Amino acid sequence: MKLHNTHQLSDEMLTIAGEVPNWVVRAGAGIFSGIFGLFLIGTWVIKYPEVLKGNAVVTTQVPPIRVVTRSGGRMIRLLAKDEMQVTKGQVLAEIENTTRLENIPTMQRLIVEAKQFLQDTQRPISFPTTNFVWGDLQQDFLLLRQSYLDLKRLQADRHLHDQLARLHQQAEELRQMTALNERQKALHEEEFKNTEEQFKSDEKLYKEGVYSKMDYLKTKNKYIEKQREREDFDKRSIDNRIKINELEQTAEQFNYTHVEKTRQCLDNIGRSIANIENSLRNWQQHYLITAPADGKLVFLKNLTENQHLTASDTLFAVMPSQSQFIASVDIPVRGMGKASVGQKVIIKLDDYPYQEFGMLEGKVLSMAPSLSVRSYRVVVALPHGLHSTYHQTLYCRSEMAGTAEIVTADLRLIERAFYGIRKLLM
Repeated sequence: MKLHNTHQLSDEMLTIAGEVPNWVVRAGAGIFSGIFGLFLIGTWVIKYPEVLKGNAVVTTQVPPIRVVTRSGGRMIRLLAKDEMQVTKGQVLAEIENTTRLENIPTMQRLIVEAKQFLQDTQRPISFPTTNFVWGDLQQDFLLLRQSYLDLKRLQADRHLHDQLARLHQQAEELRQMTALNERQKALHEEEFKNTEEQFKSDEKLYKEGVYSKMDYLKTKNKYIEKQREREDFDKRSIDNRIKINELEQTAEQFNYTHVEKTRQCLDNIGRSIANIENSLRNWQQHYLITAPADGKLVFLKNLTENQHLTASDTLFAVMPSQSQFIASVDIPVRGMGKASVGQKVIIKLDDYPYQEFGMLEGKVLSMAPSLSVRSYRVVVALPHGLHSTYHQTLYCRSEMAGTAEIVTADLRLIERAFYGIRKLLM
């Protein structure tokens, strides 16, 4: 085959060989225009959300109530289990003490009986045996029992009753004597009138010279004697009334003393009841750990009996029953002017990686400045609860931390490019 040198080609052939075909140019221009058009369409169609990020805590609308110990010591009894339903006031644990929880029902029964005794002193109070351990309530218990025994002795004491009976009997006898004296005085009053008339008649005759002086003096002495007897009747009546008053005052004094002693015993019993109730409340606050509300109990640390606790230890949390979940989000102030109520919020939880479990979706419920001027506190409602975007229901023990993103706007790519260009120009 014979080879030809390129220098042997004519100029016309070289020109034809160097020109690009028109169809290639048209095809290239069409492909470039199509790609550019698709790019423009993509920048208009594709939207990228603008978000504000912050730290979030998912909790219940009524926040969980944390149970904290008020005093330290060895926990001698653990009566609660993790995730059990509890009621307000239910005993969860007991710290070592001298009174002991098992004695409380007996103490409460004693308080009820003592209050009933104050309403009706004929009702008995059943005190525990002498070997019963009262612990911190021992002094108040001894005062209560002693006051009760003193009152019972007063009620059973017959000496005062006998004294009052004798005084009343003496007063009644004096009244009878006074009545008899009044009857005798009435009879004597007739004699006195007769003697007085005779004396006046004899006095007149004596003045006329009919009676001798000796006869007149006899009549006068008899009249004076009747006057003295009349005054004696009055004197005996007055003496009897004075004695009756003295006896009645003595009886009233005895009765007042008895009533005063009874009232003092009742006051001591009432004071002892109040002291026992107050001491019992203090004992419960210091040595019993109780549920502060109804709900589900969650252990916040591993707990066992005979474990030593220190004051202010946080042991449990009570999750309120039938309470909706919300999220509390701290958002930096930068960009908060674009946030508003009702905007979408995406929450990613630390306990549940969102790549595997999905995310929670919510809406901004309220916004308010926090204590720090550098952040806002945003409350987010969770309409779907703990149901994630991957259709999984997440489990919350107490509170769950994570991050939140408030979607303030869905901007197109072309809008973002325009904002960038405008920012550069300004």
